[in-house]
This record gives sequence, structure tokens and C-alpha cells, in this order.
Amino acid sequence: MRQRKTGKTLRACFYCLAIAATNQVFAEQEPPKRTGLWVTQKISESAANPAGFEAAIRGNPHLAGVCLTVGWKEIETEPGKLDFSSIDKTVAVLHRIGMKYELALKPGIDTPVYVFRQGAQSLQTSITNPHRPNFGETVSVPVPWDPIYQRNFSRVIGQLGERYAADPLCVGVVLTCANFMSKEMHLPKTPADRAKWQEMGDYGSKLLDVYKKYTDEWAKAFPKQQISLHLSQVLDLPSTFFERIIDYGVSKHPEQFTIQNCQLTGRREDAGRISYDLVLKYHDRLHHGFQSLAGFGHGGERMGSIQMAVLNVVHADGEYWELWHGDGLSAETSGEVTKAWEEAKRLGYDAYKKKLIAEGRYQEQSPGHHRGRGGRGRHDAVLTPDV
Repeated sequence: MRQRKTGKTLRACFYCLAIAATNQVFAEQEPPKRTGLWVTQKISESAANPAGFEAAIRGNPHLAGVCLTVGWKEIETEPGKLDFSSIDKTVAVLHRIGMKYELALKPGIDTPVYVFRQGAQSLQTSITNPHRPNFGETVSVPVPWDPIYQRNFSRVIGQLGERYAADPLCVGVVLTCANFMSKEMHLPKTPADRAKWQEMGDYGSKLLDVYKKYTDEWAKAFPKQQISLHLSQVLDLPSTFFERIIDYGVSKHPEQFTIQNCQLTGRREDAGRISYDLVLKYHDRLHHGFQSLAGFGHGGERMGSIQMAVLNVVHADGEYWELWHGDGLSAETSGEVTKAWEEAKRLGYDAYKKKLIAEGRYQEQSPGHHRGRGGRGRHDAVLTPDV
């Protein structure tokens, strides 16, 4: 009996020590490298007009940084022959300004044709979003666990790191690896697409291994940068799939691993969406931020109001906020966002919410969404997929 009690006591002590060590990591976490307002920017456009890009960035004093995005096939059309000139032109502008940047490399439909010619397995689908310029077009994406795709993508990540990881203005990269048309975790998901994924076996476990692999590879190539995972619903996978990725990232790279919600709106409180609820759950354990779902311009029907969007950011203690290109280059819009955000941070979530209610600016949540800070960390909350 004494030996059994001793064993239980030792296990309890080890458990307490593990919790204490974990909490110490969180408590000693370095300040975020990314804070404030950021603007999204396609490298193809900034490189085509560096002077115009520089004038636009200089013209907005509210910006803290620029999110640079380039398609893989834009910088490599033949295996091993990378052309960094467009990135270099854009980075040179940011160095003249002294502006921080995040770097994102998109695979998915931006994967070079040579990868498929080498024999990489692909999934063919079509663009179903009528707002896309390539609506109706047939496209191919690499199967994320295919070894030929991984060999080439891993090589390019390493080469990007060799060129830009030492740049003090490069403070972040996006954790891309299994993507469709954007930097988010989306994959093709029409009924026909889902049937194809199912034919490939246990895609949930395979995708989890892919994300673990590339969490490590991006962190190794960019050891001083934040590594940002753009959360979004992946096929029919449950919230535990994302939690396992996040838990892995936090355990392996606690100072770098970052999660981002890219569906921020000002239409209502966003709690209840899977990506937002994950940010709420993990916000005090890792770096995190937001990207607007749409622009505030043209009446803002899709995006909603600045004030409600700010409420959602403050609810989750967001460290940074990526504005759509037009909003981010508008000093007027960025100024309004900055003013509202500063007020909300000063008042706090509850007081700012009361203020919006009193002014008639508060929007109720959609039916079924849980409300308030009590929703943080809830495992039994109803989660609806992000669109």
C-alpha cells in the first residue's frame, strides 16, 4: 500500500512540475514581433510599380507592417531556378522606409507545373467562387503528403530562409503547406472533391503529419520569425484536428508559433466560428492576430462596422490586425480603425461593448453562437465552419 501511494505521489509531483514548466514558458514569452495594423500586398503588384508602392506605404502613418504574398510559380518555373527579383524589389522599398514585413509563399493552385510533370499526385477541381477572376476554371492542387511535392516545396522554403531569415525587418512568415487558393488552410471541398479525398484514406492523420512537418521546416528556415498558421475549416475535420496542430506548434516552437483568424467581421460578435474560438481558447498561450474578412469600403456590407470588428479583436486580445489592401493603404480608414481600437483597448471588452449598446451600434450574434468571455476555452461550444 505504501509503495502504491508513493507512486501516485511521484506521478502527481511530475505532473505539477510539467504544468509549472509549461506555465513558465508562457509567462516568459517574448513580446510579439507583430503588433498594430498591417496591410496585405501582392508582391507581383509592388514589384511592378515600386515607386507607387513606396508612396502608398509612406502615405499611411498608421501602418506597422506589410504582409507580402507571392505565388510559388511566380518565383520558380523550372526546378531549382528561383527568381527572387520581385521579392527583392519590394523588400528594398521597405528597407528605405524602415517597415517590417511578413513573407508568405503560396503553393496550392500556385504550385509550378514542373512539380506535376515530375510525377507529384494532384487533385483536380474547379473554381466555384463567382467573385474570383478565374471562376469556372479547372485547376490542380498537389496532394500535400506527396513526396515529390514535399521535396520541392521544402527546398524552396530553405532557400527563402537562406535569403531573408537574417533580415531584421522580416519578422514573420506564413505556415503554408496544404492550401488551395489562399494562405489559409482551406482545401477543395465540393462533394466531388470530398469523395476524392476520401479515396485517399485517412486524410486527417496525413494532413496532421504534414502540418507537423512544415511547422518544423518553416521554424528551422526562419528561426527568428513568427510562424503564422492561418486557421480555417479543412474539409470535415473536427476542432481537435486544429488543436493538435496548435498544441504541437506551441510545444516545439513556443516563441514563434502564431495563429491567425482570417474571418474577422464587424457584422456581429464572431464567437462561435471555429477559427475565432480557437484564438479565444489559446490567446494567452501563443501569439495571435486577425485579418479582415473583407474591406470596409463600398458600404462595408460584407465586413460590417469598424466598431464591431474592433470589439472582436479586443475580445480575443489580438496582437495585430491585417487590413485588406485598399483599407490598409487608406490613411483615412486606417486612422478610423486605429482610433476605435485604441479606445476599445483602453476601455476593455466589457465596457466597450456597453458603449456600443448604448450608442445603438452593437450587433447581436447569429442564433446558436455562444456569447461573452464565458465562451473562452469551451469544449462543448457549437462550432460552425468558416466560409
